[in-house]
Amino acid sequence: MLKTIRKVTETAPDSARFGGPAAILCATALMALQDALVKLLSTGLPLWQLFFLRSVLILPLLAVLVLRTGHGQLRPAVTRHVLLRSTLIVAMYVFFYAGLPVLELPVVSAVYYTGPLLIVVFSGLFLREPIAMPQWIAVLAAFIGVLIVLRPAGDAFSMAALIPLASALCYALAMVATRGRMGALNAWVLTFSLNLVFAAAGLTGMIASALVDMPERYPFLLTAWVPLGMDTAPAIVILALISIAIHVLLARAYQLGPTVVVAGLDFAYLGFAAIWAALFFGTVPSSPVVLGTCLIAAAGLYGLISGRRKR
Repeated sequence: MLKTIRKVTETAPDSARFGGPAAILCATALMALQDALVKLLSTGLPLWQLFFLRSVLILPLLAVLVLRTGHGQLRPAVTRHVLLRSTLIVAMYVFFYAGLPVLELPVVSAVYYTGPLLIVVFSGLFLREPIAMPQWIAVLAAFIGVLIVLRPAGDAFSMAALIPLASALCYALAMVATRGRMGALNAWVLTFSLNLVFAAAGLTGMIASALVDMPERYPFLLTAWVPLGMDTAPAIVILALISIAIHVLLARAYQLGPTVVVAGLDFAYLGFAAIWAALFFGTVPSSPVVLGTCLIAAAGLYGLISGRRKR
């Protein structure tokens, strides 16, 4: 199968080879748009309610897409390793979105994109995979970039700046914990499992928030439910559609390849995040944020290319 795909790719016209890069650029643009919309909604829509409603809208469609390939195809979605992956990814989103009300989107995005390099570190620690010196250099450079973005010694630093770092850690652990165990699973099955956990997390969060009853402490995380208005209801539908489009485009991007180019263009998210932040919130990243972001992206690309050359 792989030989057939490779042969088709090599003989395809040059225009067809732009499919993968075009798909990943569209996906990253939509991912940044999704995160900007969540930040925009964070003042009036609790995170748990957003998780629950968005997943409830998506799950029936995903179930149809999975079941059309045959009965019993949903069973892998609730196996132990798949649920572990889904739980870690949901935790990743919780930390990522929890930082949006208190941090600028470019800052959250820059720190989160240390995740791919943390995967390198965790692969060496937990999977005993060898790490080349250029990859260690990339990890160190990315860490310096994070320090430039966060400026821990500056007056403007707050502990909230560490929230997106927890998101990156969860992402890296999710990828390492499931490496090699789900390569044969349908992407729609993984997406269905993820949205099951999103719905469960949303419902649990709403119940916990209602029991704690302290919405004034952190409205985005500790509010159980708010009535849907004429602006929030359509926004949830739009977010659900964007979520589906992102997963389809990501899958298509890596199917079309080439993998190194596609993975490298994943860092375009950082640029799109800055654009959406400027359009929606009028925020222009400061010089340290721009410098640190560029350093993180360059480190990621360098680590990716050096790792590819090693193989």
